[in-house]
Amino acid sequence: MACFTMLLLQLLISLLLISLSHGDHCPLQLDPQRAVVRYGGSVEVTCNTSVAHKGMGWEASEGGVPMTKKQNLITWRVSELTEWDIKPFCYINPNKGAQCLIELPVTVYKTPDSVSISTVNHRGPMIEGQQYELQCDVHDVAPVQYLTVKWYKNQTRLNQTTFSDTDKTPENKTVTLLIRPDRDDNRAQYWCEAELDLGAEGPQPSPKYSSKPLSITVYYAPIIQFCRDWSPLTGTSLDSYPLNLYSVEGNPHPDISWRHKSSPVRSSMPLTRYDSGLYEIIARNDLNNVSCFMNIIVEYPPELNCNKSYEVKEKTPFKLPCKADGLPKPEYFLYKNGKIIQHDFYPNWNDSGLYQLTAHNQHGTSNSTFTIKILHAPIIQFCRDWSPLTGTSLDSYPLNLYSVEGNPHPDISWRHKSSPVSSSMLLTRYDSGLYEIIARNDLNNVSCFMNIIVKYPPELNCNKSYEVKEKTLFKLPCIADGLPKPEYFLYKNGKIIQHDFYPNWNDSGLYQLTAHNQHGTSNSTFTIKILHAPIIQFCRDWSPLTGTSLDSYPLNLYSVEGNPRPDISWRHKSSPVRSSMPLTRYDSGLYEIIARNDLNNVSCFMNITVEYPPELNCNKSYEVKEKTPFKLPCLADGLPKPEHFLYKNGKIIQHDFYPNWNDSGLYQLTAHNQHGTSNSTFTIKILHAPIIQFCRDWSPLTGTSLDSYPLNLYSVEGNPRPDISWRHKSSPVRSSMPLTRHDSGLYEIIARNDLNNVSCFMNITVEHPPELNCNKSYEVKEKTPFKLPCLADGLPKPEYFLYKNGKIIQHDFYPNWNDSGLYQLTAHNQHGTSNSTFTIKILHAPIIQFCRDWSPLTGTSLDSYPLNLYSVEGNPRPDISWRHKSSPVRSSMPLTRHDSGLYEIIARNDLNNVSCFMNITVEHPPELNCNKSYEVKEKTPFKLPCLADGLPKPEYFLYKNGKIIQHDFYPNWNDSGLYQLTAHNQHGTSNSTFTIKILHAPIIQFCRDWSPLTGTSLDSYPLNVYSVEGNPHPDISWRHKSSPVRSSMLLTRYDSGLYEIIARNDLNNVSCFMNITVEYPPELNCNKSYEVKEKTLFKLPCIADGLPKPEYFLYKNGKIIQHDFYPNWNDSGLYQLTAHNQHGTSNSTFTIKILLAPIIQFCRDWSPLTGTSLDSYPLNVYSVEGNPRPDISWRHKSSPVRSSMPLTRYDSGRYEIIARNDLNNVSCFMNIIVEYPPELNCNKSYEVRNKTLFKLPCIVDGLPKPEYFLYKNGKIIQHDFYPNWNDSGLYQLTAHNQHGTSNSTFTIKILHAPVFYDSQEKFVMEEGSNITLECNTTGNPEPEVWWSFKNRNISTGGRHFNIERATSTSAGVYTCSATNKFGRNDKTFIVEIKALDYVFPNYILIVVVVFALLAVIIILVVVIWRRRKSSGHYEIGLRSEMQPLSNGSL
Repeated sequence: MACFTMLLLQLLISLLLISLSHGDHCPLQLDPQRAVVRYGGSVEVTCNTSVAHKGMGWEASEGGVPMTKKQNLITWRVSELTEWDIKPFCYINPNKGAQCLIELPVTVYKTPDSVSISTVNHRGPMIEGQQYELQCDVHDVAPVQYLTVKWYKNQTRLNQTTFSDTDKTPENKTVTLLIRPDRDDNRAQYWCEAELDLGAEGPQPSPKYSSKPLSITVYYAPIIQFCRDWSPLTGTSLDSYPLNLYSVEGNPHPDISWRHKSSPVRSSMPLTRYDSGLYEIIARNDLNNVSCFMNIIVEYPPELNCNKSYEVKEKTPFKLPCKADGLPKPEYFLYKNGKIIQHDFYPNWNDSGLYQLTAHNQHGTSNSTFTIKILHAPIIQFCRDWSPLTGTSLDSYPLNLYSVEGNPHPDISWRHKSSPVSSSMLLTRYDSGLYEIIARNDLNNVSCFMNIIVKYPPELNCNKSYEVKEKTLFKLPCIADGLPKPEYFLYKNGKIIQHDFYPNWNDSGLYQLTAHNQHGTSNSTFTIKILHAPIIQFCRDWSPLTGTSLDSYPLNLYSVEGNPRPDISWRHKSSPVRSSMPLTRYDSGLYEIIARNDLNNVSCFMNITVEYPPELNCNKSYEVKEKTPFKLPCLADGLPKPEHFLYKNGKIIQHDFYPNWNDSGLYQLTAHNQHGTSNSTFTIKILHAPIIQFCRDWSPLTGTSLDSYPLNLYSVEGNPRPDISWRHKSSPVRSSMPLTRHDSGLYEIIARNDLNNVSCFMNITVEHPPELNCNKSYEVKEKTPFKLPCLADGLPKPEYFLYKNGKIIQHDFYPNWNDSGLYQLTAHNQHGTSNSTFTIKILHAPIIQFCRDWSPLTGTSLDSYPLNLYSVEGNPRPDISWRHKSSPVRSSMPLTRHDSGLYEIIARNDLNNVSCFMNITVEHPPELNCNKSYEVKEKTPFKLPCLADGLPKPEYFLYKNGKIIQHDFYPNWNDSGLYQLTAHNQHGTSNSTFTIKILHAPIIQFCRDWSPLTGTSLDSYPLNVYSVEGNPHPDISWRHKSSPVRSSMLLTRYDSGLYEIIARNDLNNVSCFMNITVEYPPELNCNKSYEVKEKTLFKLPCIADGLPKPEYFLYKNGKIIQHDFYPNWNDSGLYQLTAHNQHGTSNSTFTIKILLAPIIQFCRDWSPLTGTSLDSYPLNVYSVEGNPRPDISWRHKSSPVRSSMPLTRYDSGRYEIIARNDLNNVSCFMNIIVEYPPELNCNKSYEVRNKTLFKLPCIVDGLPKPEYFLYKNGKIIQHDFYPNWNDSGLYQLTAHNQHGTSNSTFTIKILHAPVFYDSQEKFVMEEGSNITLECNTTGNPEPEVWWSFKNRNISTGGRHFNIERATSTSAGVYTCSATNKFGRNDKTFIVEIKALDYVFPNYILIVVVVFALLAVIIILVVVIWRRRKSSGHYEIGLRSEMQPLSNGSL
């Protein structure tokens, strides 16, 4: 208590010293601390203090406030400030100390009346490079020390000027800027801007006023930026020099002239091929002249003259016989039969014929034809092997198998075994061998050798039956004789059998073998019989219901096969069992099923688990304490283990069920497995004292009673149901009493029943609707903040809404000049609304917000100046007048095209007048006058014959046949006709029509080579392969071999050659040459047979005669064969060759025979089960082919292996399979991995920490790697299993692969830190009661338990703590602690003790007396200190720490 007294004394002394220390400063605050006011505007600044005073006030030349003693906040207010240099200050006479004051800085500003820009001592265009002075005038602005004048060119700032004048009254300021314009500044716009930056207290953003832009015109000398070399065609003039080859700039625009070889040249003179050279182009205007040099090369089309014939030796380089003259240098093209010949042309023996040479550049083409003749000896290009069918003659040797050429054409003869052979002799199967074909003409003879293999169809003879052991390779029982070697196909039931056929036990039956080659087919049928011992493929575990017999063992759980069919028997515990015996729940165990036939017997083991439905017996009632864990009263017996479900009112209850006070009732427990369900019902009863779960504050409306306290604001529960009563200010209150606005406060609600009573406190705030009273009118100056004229009384505090014309006004409302009108203020809370209306009137001088330039049509008056081009506002409404060239203008006067210029619009009312300048440009529609006809030479630039007068400048459009003509129009010979020229601007359109006439000689634009079919006439020469134009239209005639030809003559295959087509009219005649190739359908002759080695390129045995050259298609069995055909071993057969062009088709058939050594196409890795033999190697994992069929053998670790040997798990490794026939042997390697079922060995128990990942305790041996399944109580456990503390128990691990299953059981024990069960945590008891605190905990190992209270151990070793005859000192937080080696856990219990009777404590009286004495001491200390201060100066400070007294107390 003494310590508390000293601390309080120290605090009071500190506050006193702080308050006295403020006497050295003036205790006044201004808001705002600086004022910025527009001249004539209003200002309002508050001055406040927090100290006692004898009086305070404002001193000012306007708006002074007399000294007042009763207020601590006074306001200096001026509604219209017109004094430029005002200096108001606020003063105060404090009770303690001398008078002090604070001066308010005030800035009065005025924006400029106008800002204008002009040139100094200059009018008209400016000359590039000369210096000029611009002047900016700012009129009537204050204060100039905050003024900044900025210069701009277009949108780029050039300079800025500030002022240091301290005069506060309005001034005129002039600022100049020196410029030196260049050509880039032509039509640039200069302007200046005046900105008043009055700081953060001034208007935001800062006021800115700009001048109208000053547009300048800059004259500059000519510049030729570039002039490029030019290559015109003869006859072109210099006037046609293209715009994209040179660039000339200047202001005024320059005139252009030309010079060549130091002499002037007329630009209209046509150029000849001799006028090439260096030219000078000259550009002149009033300021200067410049020139530029370029090379002009005059180009012309080629001219070609050649001899008529040319002889060349075979395979020597061919050189062009003649060259053409032309510029640019011509490109040459050599043609034969309409096809181009490459420049590096070495003529072959077959290249004789008529050729055409073409010389071409971009200006024209010249053609010449000549003949080339090639001489050569006979040539056999190829002769291929032939495989004809028996009965074919050598005359049938196919044309596509050999090629013989020569000039003159050679004779053909044959030789075999060194003797001549008649080509008509029919071949037999014994005539195969090497043959020689010989070609002769007058120049030489050549020969070629080929193999001829005579082929024949197969013959097949087989036995009628065949026996084979299961899973051994089946070999064909017979082989057929035939050439080519036949292909074999084995069938059963109409389905083909693969060659690598290993018969299974179910493959017995009738088979058909077919031998086939392209010349025929032979068939044979035989029987295959398969014998095999019994097989149990699988037998799976079974879980039957009691009363089921073994005869009911399901077919889907085992598979038994054998021939003859096996008998089935059963064994259990080594004894035979009758399969008809019903099973009981005690018959579960391991059973053996046995299958027997005459060949062998096999058995299989499976687990049979006899299952039965659950049985449940429970007590009829159960009592449980609120919030304690509920355990099931009974468990059911059944297999599989039943699942238990607890229900109340038809809803399931979770297993971790802690009954609450409201959970009493009838419950049902259900035990269920797949065989049945058992039910039992029992009653749970919960007892509890009253509970007020919550009571919330309430805000009712006046007139509401406490009975209306809403149900959603409090919750009272108890058994029996509690009674409710109320208290306010420690006194009972009737709940039916209506509440008034004065009844707000803290209320207590009390709930009582026979067990206990509880109470709860809440604040009740009685609310009422708002009431609003306002004045009827309000005046405010434009752009000053508007404050609400009145406030409403209401609870909760009302929200305010200001409306004008039904639209809400924002709270930060600065009325503008156009905001006058009737306003409504609304105050609103949830209980009601109050409305008040008042008038706001805004006064302001005229304003011209903007006036824009105008471009009216002639005849328009100034009264028509559009509203969207200017904006004038004012109150009263201003009058509008106009001025032009400093003189008044009537606004109703119609404007003419001569009235364009600068106009001034003036707005006046009683308060002021303002004006604005704009440019008015009077526009008018175009007028066009043109000549009626115009003649122009073909391919010369067309210039418009006339131009129109109009403003804005018209746009021109030239039309022919309704289609627009581009401006860069060079008329062609086909452009004659009627044209229309249109001049258009937005005010109108003017049209004029004239005729253009183009004259030109005949033109053959092109004539292309032609390939007609025999029997076609020249009259059929298609229009799409030649084009002839001329005016007048030309006549057409033909020439061939220098002689005229009738166009109606029918062409034959011998009429191919060079033809001339001639076009004539009165002006000229022209001709064109084209090759006409007369085409005809193909003819094909081939031999009947052909033999080829496997995988060698197959060449066609014969070639067809036809034009165009035929396309060849090779077919087998109706399917096309690609040209790059390399026959495979299975490609023997009958083929058809087709020769085709667009005029017809020719067909020929022949035979191909293929021979091959053994092939292993693939052998894949294999994973058999133990006990499988290599004979079972599946057909789908390897493929062996060969002719004759290869034999198969095996090797492992470099040693031979019997294919019938059963494999063990140790026989895995790399194996070699070998295929042999008479031609060769091949082998292939594969990996064989012998698989086996899993074997599982596990420990019997396993310990794991709580919430750590559980890893499997043992690994299984098996291939493929087994899949693992972990079970507890018949339910699977996920692999990412983190055991909880309650997961201890018996587990089963199952390992499974496709070959079997292995099971193992083990125990998991969970080690974990202590865990608490839920129990009552809060106890409210009366003094003298006994209390038992219960600490329910579990842990592994068993935890040690102790109790603590107020950080002191009070008991050890017990899970219950008793408090006997509780007193107020027993209240507090009790802690139960449990610990083991894995951790510690604490649980707290709150104990509250309620006193029986309240007695006023003596110690409170003592505290009151002590505080009274302390107050007396403080007063005495202050009095003594003030007396001492009057006679001298003292420093009284507080020590940072209080030193202890001699007795150790503070």
